Amino acid sequence: MSQGGKFAGVNFSEIPIEKLNPAQDLSGQGFRCKRGEFVTYWKQGRIQREVNACICHCWILRHNDALAGYITLLESV
Repeated sequence: MSQGGKFAGVNFSEIPIEKLNPAQDLSGQGFRCKRGEFVTYWKQGRIQREVNACICHCWILRHNDALAGYITLLESV
């Protein structure tokens, strides 16, 4: 994202990491990423469905309620 973007000047090391849970409903409106498939997974609800089904765990970074990033790890069997 360009320097004038929505996260300009944000120090991500100071933002708390949140674990996504089934009760949360985050739209990800405006979420962009260099890898388009990650945006698609989020916007189509794939990540939330996998969390709800206990297939994976997901941790998110938000700034002013805007999704800044996420990471998922598969649930071990």
